[in-house]
Amino acid sequence: MKPTVRKLIIPAAAAALLLPLAACGGGNSSSDDTKSAASSCTPELGAQDLVKDKTLTISTNATLPPMQYVDPSGKIVGMRVDLGNEIAKTLCLTPKFVNIPFDAQIPGVQSGRWDMIDTGMFYTAERAETIKLVPYEVQGVSVSVAKGNPKGVHSEDDLSGRTVAVEAPGYEFDTLTALNAKLKAAGRKQMTVRTFQTNAEAYQALSAGQADGVAIVESVTTYYQKDGRFETAVKGMNPAPLALGFSKGPTADAVAGALNKLQQNGFLTELFKKYNVTPYKGAVKVTTGTIPAA
Repeated sequence: MKPTVRKLIIPAAAAALLLPLAACGGGNSSSDDTKSAASSCTPELGAQDLVKDKTLTISTNATLPPMQYVDPSGKIVGMRVDLGNEIAKTLCLTPKFVNIPFDAQIPGVQSGRWDMIDTGMFYTAERAETIKLVPYEVQGVSVSVAKGNPKGVHSEDDLSGRTVAVEAPGYEFDTLTALNAKLKAAGRKQMTVRTFQTNAEAYQALSAGQADGVAIVESVTTYYQKDGRFETAVKGMNPAPLALGFSKGPTADAVAGALNKLQQNGFLTELFKKYNVTPYKGAVKVTTGTIPAA
């Protein structure tokens, strides 16, 4: 069953806290340097492989700082934007990012609205049956709590009886569902899982005191801890690879080839080091079936 999205009334002060991160429209972003580089070489993909000739159209859910988010000027920025720009440059294409809610991204790539999903989408064997996936990084699910950790959440067991906000549907929601099953089997009180359309809304709920925590990847909880807004209380739950998503085989194969080049020239190593991201250790290629996190 698809989880429901619940409306949330946010006090003005709490909403303002996360306002720059909550933008979610059809905006786009591309680098002038990448455009220049793309015009000086021959594209590796033809018009038949792309939504727009000589352009790599990339969807992302820009509510996950520092991975992908909207800066105060309205530009989509972050690690995965840097990655998408460099992939496009390697393929001699011009990148175009579109900011789309997560639950619309797979239907959109399937219907030909964009060429690639670049939004921190977890790899699962079930997703790999639906679209073509190229794994490239590994993350675990973490939980942000209010500054000072007033509820004393330090482990998965401490989430028993708590209210945890999460974007749905997605891997984080599935992780909480599995944890609730474990809590129930152990005779412990389950979490109340509140679902929202975006992670920005989930964090607004935490800020407003309407949730005890937010479940999201560790890179995001670390970002909020560093800027002093929230704390990471639990981390490393259910680690798994993340993947780029595609509908067309030639596009997926070309991007996998570009990622391998970026591994070889050191770009990925430096990018992941900058953002404290763990690289996927398996082969960077279109992948199916069950795969390990390492």
